Amino acid sequence: MLQNEKRFTGVCHGTVGEIIQGPFHINRNISISVISLHARKFSWVHFMNSDCDNIEHVANEKPRSMKAIDLYGALHKTKRPKGEWGFYSELVTGKGMSSSTADIVATIRCLDKINGRVTDQKSVSKILKGIERSDSVFINRYALYLSDMQQTVRTFSSKPQLHCYYIDEGGRVETEGTYELLLMHYRKKLREYRRNLDSAISAFDNRDYRRLAECATQSAILSQNVLPKKNLDSFLNYKEHFEADGIFIAHTGTLIGYLYARNPLETMVADVAAFARSLGHQIHYTQAGF
Repeated sequence: MLQNEKRFTGVCHGTVGEIIQGPFHINRNISISVISLHARKFSWVHFMNSDCDNIEHVANEKPRSMKAIDLYGALHKTKRPKGEWGFYSELVTGKGMSSSTADIVATIRCLDKINGRVTDQKSVSKILKGIERSDSVFINRYALYLSDMQQTVRTFSSKPQLHCYYIDEGGRVETEGTYELLLMHYRKKLREYRRNLDSAISAFDNRDYRRLAECATQSAILSQNVLPKKNLDSFLNYKEHFEADGIFIAHTGTLIGYLYARNPLETMVADVAAFARSLGHQIHYTQAGF
């Protein structure tokens, strides 16, 4: 931050989908739980004190960030700052990369810089609850998070560095339109989801990251009956050939890829890229974790 110019920036990472997504029983009801696959791709929000206020532009172009600005002011009893807002993101909307949530959290963090404070995780959850169903991108560790209730069930002490080689199948998925569809599917597969969740928690606790990757594969397979991926069968067929530890997806998005606990050699990466090309897609890479 350049204090003399009164410039402020907030940043938040996004995701490339989830390790798992599924049902979680709470108060005799089913909630949507996620363990997000945190990616080193970011959303930035900038602010500069100025007489040229562009808040109307924010309201039109980033309505959820605008809502966050208003909720932040109501929560902390602060006035809306006057100046110029700017936004930039590496996260593509509608793909399952937590783009809008990252925008909101980056906005909150920018406001914190402006006001010289730190908004705690509980308050961030409260702001998010007033805007959208989201995940745990504002928490600096892996967490089992209830996306519809904005509640953390537990965090994990282990922080695996995972390697993600993925494709974007194309199109867009609007997360809000999937809520009832997911809950209906979960009720039919409760036992399978429960076993997979228990296995994922155990894998985190025992730092068994290959097993964790297999839980991601199982979650992708379970999701195929509700929000199918066109290329899942192809990825499953070649998983062992490419020595992948698992397959991950953006459950309410358009991404699917291979998950590695250790980064493969470049010769293997080239083979995975050629495979993706044969499906009509470009391979992408990111490192997941903290």
